Amino acid sequence: MNGRVALIAGGTGALGSELCIDFARQGGRVYATTRSDHHRQLISDPLWSSVRILQADVTIETDVLGLFDRIVEESTRIDVVVNTVGAYLPGKTLSDVGLDEWNLMMESNLKTAFLLTREAFRRMNGQAYGRIINISAMTGLQPTPGRIPYAISKHAVSLLTELAAKEVSASAITINAIAPGVISTPANRVGASEEDIRRWVSPSQIAELVRYLCSPAAGVINGTTIRLPGGS
Repeated sequence: MNGRVALIAGGTGALGSELCIDFARQGGRVYATTRSDHHRQLISDPLWSSVRILQADVTIETDVLGLFDRIVEESTRIDVVVNTVGAYLPGKTLSDVGLDEWNLMMESNLKTAFLLTREAFRRMNGQAYGRIINISAMTGLQPTPGRIPYAISKHAVSLLTELAAKEVSASAITINAIAPGVISTPANRVGASEEDIRRWVSPSQIAELVRYLCSPAAGVINGTTIRLPGGS
């Protein structure tokens, strides 16, 4: 990643910040998106100071276009885009789901993946290297009752990834997704048992996989959703 330009959408979250620091550690030029300023000073790792934080709502098309414009203007290109933006809505059966809740899941999980994947491809097209990585979820691949809007939105992220990858197969760009089980974040650990937490997927484990997908050796991996279910 030395010298590569990376955008981590949702880069101030628990997973996104781990990815930002990992890319910075490898010598990448890293941009992170946030929807508000209050996240800027919350991460203590010294490498965080090298991350360029840009305010953008990636559910809004004009924000996404402006985000890419700014990065390309500053860095001349963009090599890696990882989308960690998303929302979760548990405990919703078919009869319980309101239209506003359905729309929230589609906006936060699917629309963001569409806008970022589309714009990343537009900017990377013609380059000698490009990596686009979306975060799906095991729930989208192995649906669990009571999570209908979330599971469908994440399943659609994997399908979007697979179809988009077919359109870039003749290029130097790859588009893949990662489907973790429960991610071990501070918010998820609240009230959870130690036994459960030990089985969860850590942000650092996801970062290791992202790092590999960005390597030259992973250039043959395209259109795949890689499952990280966690321990059993």
